[in-house]
Amino acid sequence: MFNLSDKTALITGGTGTLGKSIAKALGRAGARVVITGIENEQKVVSIKEEFSKENIHVIYEHLDITMIKNIEEVVNKYSTIDILINSAGINARQPILNISEQDWDNVIDVNLKGAFFTSKIVAKKMLERKRGKIINLASLSSHIGLPNMGPYCASKGGINQLTKAMAIEWAPYIQVNAIAPGYFHTELTAPLFQDKEWADSILSKIPTGRTGKPEDLNGLAVLLVSSSSDYITGQTIYVDGGWTAS
Repeated sequence: MFNLSDKTALITGGTGTLGKSIAKALGRAGARVVITGIENEQKVVSIKEEFSKENIHVIYEHLDITMIKNIEEVVNKYSTIDILINSAGINARQPILNISEQDWDNVIDVNLKGAFFTSKIVAKKMLERKRGKIINLASLSSHIGLPNMGPYCASKGGINQLTKAMAIEWAPYIQVNAIAPGYFHTELTAPLFQDKEWADSILSKIPTGRTGKPEDLNGLAVLLVSSSSDYITGQTIYVDGGWTAS
């Protein structure tokens, strides 16, 4: 039920902490893994070595998901894409009053525009074959407001609604769902966790008493891209240790 050996998976932002963890999980389940990012050659070599240690062959594609032409070029290299994970994301951690127009555009372009147009381009191929799975990376901030993250909250709230719209339009052939992580230790959040007072305040809101680890997303991701989830679509599933339930 969870065998992905005949599937090709494209993971945008697959060089980031969460995207990379999901990519490895799909690779372990047998999928042909294609990750994208904007890394330099040295970083790409390091990432490929990391995957090879787990006997996972990975293909890297340089992709700026704010550029529609670039998305089309990458997607058209592959005759089939069975799975799409929209994991690319950035943040601008400042009070709303300090956010510039460029800050706003950068976050929305990567987090929302990128996911929209990557999904649109990939979905055309999926609809031709009448099957496909898409996962959008949402966030705790798709549901609650968080300070100093105005553009990010807007983009992830948009991902929540975009997931529903895509699921309705592309049913019954494509299942589109979102995974919404709570606070996880990633490259982007590492500096925050150095502030013990801040970290303690976050922990106080999480019923399970800990923040997330990348592998906490892996089982759900494999489920949502496998045939086991063919009747699940349009859902945003929060992986937050119970924060949104409390």
